Amino acid sequence: MYPNLLVPLVTIVLLLVAVLGYVAVFRPVARRLAVRQVARRRNEAILAVTGATLGIAIIVGALVVGDTLNHSVRQVAYRTLGPVDERIMAADPGTGELAAKTLQPLRSDPRVDGVLTVHVDQAAATTESSSGVLAEPRVLAWGLDYAQAAQFGRAGGSSGLDVAPPAAGDAIVNQPLANSLHLRAGEKFTLYLYGTAHTYRIARIVADRGLAGVGFGSARNHNVFLPPGALDLAAYKADTRPQTVSFVSNRGGVESGASLTTPVTARIDQLLTGLPVIVDTPKRVVLDDARKTGDALGALFLMIGSFSIIAGALLLVNIFTMLADERQSQLGMLRAIGMKRAQLVQSFTFEGATYAAAAVVPGIALGLGIGWAVALVSAQIFKSWSPDGNGLAISYAVTPTSIVNATCLGLVIALITIAAASVRISRFNVIAAIRDLPPSTLARTRKRRVIVATGFAVLFAVAAVPAVAASNGNLTLLLPALAIGLLIPALQRFLTPRAAITSAATAILAWSAVAPVLRPRMFDNPSMAIYVIQGSLIAFSGVAVISQNQHAIVRPLRRLIERPTERGLAMRLGVAYPLAKRFRTGATLIMYTLITLVLVLLIEITGVINKSIDTNVANATAGYALRLDVNPTATGATLADLRHGPFAADVAAVAPLVSAPALATDPGHRTSALLRAIAVGVPAGSMDAMTMTSRLPGLATDRQAWQLVQSDPKYVLLDQFFNATGGPNGKFYSPGDTLTLTNPRTGESA
Repeated sequence: MYPNLLVPLVTIVLLLVAVLGYVAVFRPVARRLAVRQVARRRNEAILAVTGATLGIAIIVGALVVGDTLNHSVRQVAYRTLGPVDERIMAADPGTGELAAKTLQPLRSDPRVDGVLTVHVDQAAATTESSSGVLAEPRVLAWGLDYAQAAQFGRAGGSSGLDVAPPAAGDAIVNQPLANSLHLRAGEKFTLYLYGTAHTYRIARIVADRGLAGVGFGSARNHNVFLPPGALDLAAYKADTRPQTVSFVSNRGGVESGASLTTPVTARIDQLLTGLPVIVDTPKRVVLDDARKTGDALGALFLMIGSFSIIAGALLLVNIFTMLADERQSQLGMLRAIGMKRAQLVQSFTFEGATYAAAAVVPGIALGLGIGWAVALVSAQIFKSWSPDGNGLAISYAVTPTSIVNATCLGLVIALITIAAASVRISRFNVIAAIRDLPPSTLARTRKRRVIVATGFAVLFAVAAVPAVAASNGNLTLLLPALAIGLLIPALQRFLTPRAAITSAATAILAWSAVAPVLRPRMFDNPSMAIYVIQGSLIAFSGVAVISQNQHAIVRPLRRLIERPTERGLAMRLGVAYPLAKRFRTGATLIMYTLITLVLVLLIEITGVINKSIDTNVANATAGYALRLDVNPTATGATLADLRHGPFAADVAAVAPLVSAPALATDPGHRTSALLRAIAVGVPAGSMDAMTMTSRLPGLATDRQAWQLVQSDPKYVLLDQFFNATGGPNGKFYSPGDTLTLTNPRTGESA
């Protein structure tokens, strides 16, 4: 994932390695001191390596999950498209045949591997089993030239249908249809085609890859391939014609061929100028959706894991602070004999870099395991969501780019954390350190530090004004918080350190909680970073307030603590360390706060999803329990059976909707190209239970909207996922906008 981050991350790591290499070569004293501490303090080294391992593992796991989801969605391109890059369809069979003939010059185009014209129509299939009749209501029956199909797109790999034509009375089915009807080679099944039952024997079962799995949008299609001429003969007897579809394969493999989609589509449009056809680019859409889906879900996992990464960084800070406290006298002696503060920082940073380097291999291994576990669980979840096997099949995958990105990012976070902790550790009073005295809390803040921090605070405050006005999600939270935090040195000139930190932390906590209320549009940006920033600000500021005011918190327990009893002594010992070591106490509290935040977040997401299931089902179905796709020739008989047949008492209402393919302009003006759409006709009063997200200002209820559509043909109701591009759909159009619908069969527009 994120190949665009590969070069910057590797560059940063190389720069950090160069700095460490300089210390190792030209600062031998710092190097020897660091190596000696690593060898002598093995328990602390294990803790430090564990903290670094956790950070790298979480990042690796997040990117591996993104790779897995990306790969899994891309598999739809292999199953349902294979070598098919473009698809030319026409509602009228005659127009489809004319389009196929017009595309003949495309066969000699060097950017094209092949052009294949097929006939297809919808059907249903049944078979007898020991438990009764098994049925598959959605089957695609195909008629094609098997020799041409075997060679179609052959330069980029197998077409998926390199088989001998079935004999008369035989048929070839793909694996999903065989699984649905529990079929095996040699068995017979019944195919209902154009209202007539046809019995076929299965000559072969093929995997749903390439042409054998091709369809019109479903993730898993149930296909039957008939003997040459059988589909046309069945259509002729029913006084109709099957749909004619032309497939085009670009030069290259399943994925590489998609890069030629734009020039090939332009050539197809040039050849078919004036013909009412739809030119689809399904593979590019699938691959683009795969990237967006993988990035979005990987970012969600990375957002949740970011809190664990921060907790791992705080663990490193705590460990190094603890190491410094234990070595306080030793560090004081080193400074007393002439070691400079910079050399101490170099020594600690080199020591920490050793721990971070040791964490790389176990971090990668643990991260791969986390990614595999998430993929395994996700596969079961997606499987349970799609009992008919038509859902997303999760398959574990990982790319070298993700491993390198995750490793570099983990190292950068660890090294920066260690360097920052080393700078803080190196600041101490030499005499107090030698005597092992606690640091003074009355030290006056240096004037230079106050000036620099206040200057940056003013800059951040000025930059925050346009960011807040524009409701920029990340900057609306971050810039004011940074400005407030950088005012702490100035406040310490007039207030005690505790009062200054408490005041600033309270202000940051209040802004983090109030900003989403004042600027609700800050969440319009789908980036997950805003949640990491808000959660971190609330955790850090809240813990800062608590850790700086521990005396006030334990004051109600004062009588119990001061009792001259064993229990009182135990309580005094229990609170003594947290009260004395506020920084380490705060860092520990933040770690637990972030971990608790992640657990609550996961529970909340699960609760929201579970709670919304019933509502979403009701909204999506408008109160109807079943959907039947009815052959137009059998509509009257089917409706009569539903209304007056043996199950009439169990049927409350029947709504015979009609649909037709259409071409539409985008009311959101995101593209000037015509969009493929479905126009649906609804009987009056049959869908009044369907709710709407927005209406024209003059319409008070959904029922009034339906009445307007029924009375005035200029108005339509638009699906909220119209021209959805993956991820959050956003708000690109609203009631009152206009669009043009075109009948691809006649060219008539409205």
